Amino acid sequence: MRVLVTGGTGFIGSEVVRQLLDAGHAVRIFSRRKDVSALFTGNVEVAQGDLSNARSLIEALAETDVLYHIGEIKNTSKAASEKNVSLLEDVLGQIKRTSVKRIVFVSSISVAGIPSTIPADEDTAPGLVLNDHYTECKRRSEKLLRENAGNVEYAVIRPAPVYGPGSRYLGRLIRVLDRLGPVGIPFPGNAGNLAPLIHVRDLAQAISRAGTEPAASGQTFNLTDGMRHSWREFLETIAECLGKKLRIIPVPRLLLQLAALPLDLFSVFLGVSLDPVSYVSYFSADLYFNNSRARELLGWQPRYSLIEGVREMTAFYGHGR
Repeated sequence: MRVLVTGGTGFIGSEVVRQLLDAGHAVRIFSRRKDVSALFTGNVEVAQGDLSNARSLIEALAETDVLYHIGEIKNTSKAASEKNVSLLEDVLGQIKRTSVKRIVFVSSISVAGIPSTIPADEDTAPGLVLNDHYTECKRRSEKLLRENAGNVEYAVIRPAPVYGPGSRYLGRLIRVLDRLGPVGIPFPGNAGNLAPLIHVRDLAQAISRAGTEPAASGQTFNLTDGMRHSWREFLETIAECLGKKLRIIPVPRLLLQLAALPLDLFSVFLGVSLDPVSYVSYFSADLYFNNSRARELLGWQPRYSLIEGVREMTAFYGHGR
């Protein structure tokens, strides 16, 4: 199979590329850089282009069967979000002129909001909808794919927060816990609520299979490891691997929401949707999603336990024991 991967040098995308290569697929990476093929062991082709230029992405789709759309124009503003939606809209408008048969789109578990019941599945109605610009971008992109299902097959992957080696954000988190964990880390509530998580390699396996499994066509998958762990357990596991104690400083949710309210109002004034009040609720609610659809339709099985994945992650960043 011939595939094009956007975001193929990133935290998630690079692992997807490795797994596609291991499975014997011909991989083309869409990138602004020329030298990215040196990052991988295997026959990787590079198509130079920029996600801000839809034409360059459409041209890169020549003679490919599947588009793995993992990359994005960095979603730090409403304007960037609009560009990401427009990019997908332009690609879908030209997709019938290409050889692409399926698009695998990496969305976000935040589109599912805070589920009204748990365990939740892909059909569970949200009890609270998140309206920040990032989530709205993903929501609108999913809608575009459904509306164009007659022109091209699609599969949507909604990852939970992803951990594992390779993310610069996780490197920062580890450094903070290493230095300040024993002093105290503030968190909404007591951090004992259920947290959706997934290891990057488990996620990459599901993304890869979503492009090849016939049963994945037209499906949306909420991707978590399916374990009932809490934010406190996740942070304490990191601290344990660092050989440090961790002190959680509980912050009442209402207090945080009141503090976030001015930022919420100011963001509306600026025309930027941040929705910080809702995210306080999000990180203090129980979030547990059933991954049975991915198991059944993708033949997928998460392999990493929390302790195994965190131990590897802390070692990657030069910490831990």
